[in-house]
Amino acid sequence: MAITPKLEIKQSQSLLMTPQLKQAINLLQMSNLELSSVIEQELASNPLLEREEDFLAQDDTKEQTIDDYDSPTETTDEASPDIDLGNTFDDDGSDREGYETSNDYDWQDYAKSKDKRNSAEEDYDFFEQKLSSPKTLFQHLSEQIEINFSSPKEKLIAFRLMSFLDESGYFRGDTKKIAAILHTQENNIKQVLEKLKELEPSGIFAESLSECIALQLKDKDRLDIKIQELLQNLDLLAQKEYKQLQKKLNISDEDLKEMIADIKSTNPKPALEYDIKATDYIIPDVFVRRNKYGEFIVELNSRSLPRILIDQRYYKEIKHLSEKNKEAKRYIKNQSSSANFLIRALHQRADTILRISEEIVKSQHDFFEKGIEGLKPMALKDIADAVELHESTVSRATVNKYMHTPLGIFELKYFFSAAAGSYSGDENQSTTAIKHKIKQMIENEDPKKVLSDDKISELLAREGLKVARRTVAKYRESMKIAPSSERKREKRKI
Repeated sequence: MAITPKLEIKQSQSLLMTPQLKQAINLLQMSNLELSSVIEQELASNPLLEREEDFLAQDDTKEQTIDDYDSPTETTDEASPDIDLGNTFDDDGSDREGYETSNDYDWQDYAKSKDKRNSAEEDYDFFEQKLSSPKTLFQHLSEQIEINFSSPKEKLIAFRLMSFLDESGYFRGDTKKIAAILHTQENNIKQVLEKLKELEPSGIFAESLSECIALQLKDKDRLDIKIQELLQNLDLLAQKEYKQLQKKLNISDEDLKEMIADIKSTNPKPALEYDIKATDYIIPDVFVRRNKYGEFIVELNSRSLPRILIDQRYYKEIKHLSEKNKEAKRYIKNQSSSANFLIRALHQRADTILRISEEIVKSQHDFFEKGIEGLKPMALKDIADAVELHESTVSRATVNKYMHTPLGIFELKYFFSAAAGSYSGDENQSTTAIKHKIKQMIENEDPKKVLSDDKISELLAREGLKVARRTVAKYRESMKIAPSSERKREKRKI
């Protein structure tokens, strides 16, 4: 049979991610602070955009909203971009198990590149430019919490405790009151707080100056009994009562000088290594509160972002003046398209965050009623199916987004945790709750009958929970609990 070239007509379907959709996704995953910066830049560069309050101040006769200015008078193909986030597919940028924190590209890069899209440079990489900013103390601590805390409950507690740091990095909260707010035991709060004191910068979360110095000296392997005694007498050291200190601690003059040098090598205000002005302010994206009927309702934080609209009167005026100038006409068209797209993308972003937040509150109702003990297993897919969006979209919408609740401010992603199986087939038991049970069993075990991983697995099975011995060992290790042999030796010493 001869091989000859031939023409064929073939019909097929494919899903394309348009540049507009890419930009909408980028706006979705930005935090409020990042998005505010982008909006400010666009307000400065686009003459058609105006703050709503500025516009209303000029025209008190008619109160108009963003909805009245959703699009310019003349509609073009570019004025109705495809930015439906439901079109998102799982690409290299998505992460079903984790949450991405990097930014793709700046709004300004997109706006400047529109002419390039219409030119021969159709391969323009919209992801080339990255938003960059110095890492704040809050970001630095959040990254460490992700690594050092495996339990979603512990992460929620750790995140809540961060809000009690002062400008110097000292913990100023009351563990008893925090436990009452979160509906959990004070011991759980204290355990998380002790783990937080191991984070960088050294000395963070200390509750006093002496503890801050002790934490730093411990990291340097310079914390011995004598220097601990000296730290208990910092008032005498501040008053330069050296003779009294030498007598009280029974140390020589040379030893005292060395210990004072060690203390001077520490930083009494560890948080000041970071830019406080740009650091620790969390602006919630949504508020959760009870209405008069006792139901939880979710509201967007309308003050978290500048409200913008298109000045149609100015648009019509300059459009008329630019009719005879092709370059000016093209510029006005591009600015109009850019402004209209930004407004639509912001509406889409707000709607997506609100829908996801409402579903999280609905799914985690017991958490809002009972506190951390009521946290249920919940996957990205559960929320994605409920709101009819892709998992990658839910992932992007929950990173760097915060919810103000009666229990405190929490990042949306912290409400997600895996489920554990049971012999009854019910998978409504969170792995977080399983870890909590294991921890309680070990804390309450008889010193003469230390529980092995096999025994713990057996005890959980009696409660209907299907947890293998190896899984028990994995959970125990993630909580940094020693195996039964080591615990037995430690309890014998006691």
